[in-house]
Amino acid sequence: MQSPEQANAFHAAGVANGGISCEDPPGFREISVGLVNLAYVRDPDGNKICAVHRPVNSVSP
Repeated sequence: MQSPEQANAFHAAGVANGGISCEDPPGFREISVGLVNLAYVRDPDGNKICAVHRPVNSVSP
C-alpha cells in the first residue's frame, strides 16, 4: 500500500465483503525490518491476506 489510509481501506472493504479481521487491529507495528503498517483479513474461503504499508525511512536502528 502507498499509505496507512489505503491499508485501512483494504481492511474495511475486506470486512464489509464477508472477511473477518484477524491478528491485531490494523496499525503500525515495529518488526525486525522497521516500522510497518499491517492490516490482516481472513477472506470467506479462509485465506489470510495482509496489506502492508512501509513508510519511507522506517528502518530500525
